[in-house]
Amino acid sequence: MKIQTIDWLLYIVTVLLVTFGVVVIYSITYGQGTTKNFAQYQIIFAAFGFMLLLLFSILDYRTLKVVAYPFYAILLFLLIVLLFTPYGKTTFGATRWLNLGFFQFQPSELFKLASIIAVAKICSSAELSLKHFVFAVILVLLPVILVLQQPDFGTSIVLLLTGAVIILTSHFEKRYLFVLAGFVALFASVFILAAFSVKPFNYLLKDYQRERIHTFLNPQNDPFGAGYNVSQSVIAIGAGGVFGRGLGYGSQSQLNFIPSKHTDFIFAVAAEAFGFVGASILLGLFFVLFLRILRVAKKAQDNFGTLLAYGILTYFVVSVFVNVGMTMGLLPATGIPLPMISYGGTSLITSLIAIGICQSVIIRHKKITF
Repeated sequence: MKIQTIDWLLYIVTVLLVTFGVVVIYSITYGQGTTKNFAQYQIIFAAFGFMLLLLFSILDYRTLKVVAYPFYAILLFLLIVLLFTPYGKTTFGATRWLNLGFFQFQPSELFKLASIIAVAKICSSAELSLKHFVFAVILVLLPVILVLQQPDFGTSIVLLLTGAVIILTSHFEKRYLFVLAGFVALFASVFILAAFSVKPFNYLLKDYQRERIHTFLNPQNDPFGAGYNVSQSVIAIGAGGVFGRGLGYGSQSQLNFIPSKHTDFIFAVAAEAFGFVGASILLGLFFVLFLRILRVAKKAQDNFGTLLAYGILTYFVVSVFVNVGMTMGLLPATGIPLPMISYGGTSLITSLIAIGICQSVIIRHKKITF
C-alpha cells in the first residue's frame, strides 16, 4: 500500500463522523443511570470496524469479485432464516435481527454491501448483454422482496436505489436502461397505490407503515398518536436554536420525548445539543464524504472500481437524505439509521467496510490529487 496514494481526507472525515456519533450517543445516556452504556458498545463496534476498514483498504478491491456471489448467497440465506425460523427477533413489529444467542445482527445491513459488490461485478463484465441486465435486476430485486417481508421499507429503498444507480452508470444499451426506469416507476406506482389502500396492492404495506405515510401528509391530524415521533423530533431540532443547548442538557432528549433517540432519531438529538451550527457541521462532514467517494468513482482504474464507488456513494447519500428528512418531518418515518452516527454495530461496521473498499480503489490509482 503506497502512503502517497492514500486519501487521508477520506480517513479523517470518517474518524470525525464516528467520533461525532459516539459523543452524541454518550450525551443521550449521560446522567440517566441506564444499565447499558451505548457509547462504550459503540466504541467497541468502531474499533472492530476500523480494523476492517484498514484490512479492506489493504486488500485489492478486485479480489471482491471472487467472493461477490458467495457473499451474496450467504446473506440471502440468512434473510430467509430470519423470516422463516425462530432465530428471527421481532422488535416493534419488524423482524430485522438474527438472534444467534451470543450475539445478534441485521443481515439486511450487510446485504447493502453484498448487493453493491454482486451487482457491480455483473455490470462490469466486458460485454454486457440482455442476460447480464436480467441477472443484475434479479440480484437487486431478490433482497428487496425479502426485506419488504420483515417489513423494512427503508432498507428496501436503499437496496433498490443503489442497485438501480449501479446499473444506470454501467454500459448497458439505452433500451435496457429505459426498461429499468420503467421498473422503478412501476415500483413507485405500486407503493403509492399500497399507501392509499388500493386493492390488490394494499397488502404490500403494513398498517403502521401506511399510517406513517398518512401522518407525513397530514402531521397535525394526530400529533399525540401516529404523529408523535416526528412531532417531538421537529420540536427538538427547533429547540436547539443556533448554538444548541449543550451535551446532556436537551429537554427533548434527556426527558425521553424523542423516540429511538440513539438510533433512528439521533439527528434530532444532535441538533438539539449543538444547534443549527452543529447540525450544519455534521451535514458538511457528510457532504465532504460524498465528494471524496465521488472522486473515487471518477478516478478508479477500472469499471468495477467505478461501479463499487457509485454504489457506495448512493448507499450513503440515500441513507443520510432519508434519515435527516425523516427527523425533520420532510419524509415519512422509515427506520433508516444515520451512517456512522446512529448506534448499532452492524450498521457502523458495514459503513466502515464500505469506506475501506473506497480507499482500496483510490489507493490503486497511480496519482492522487486534491
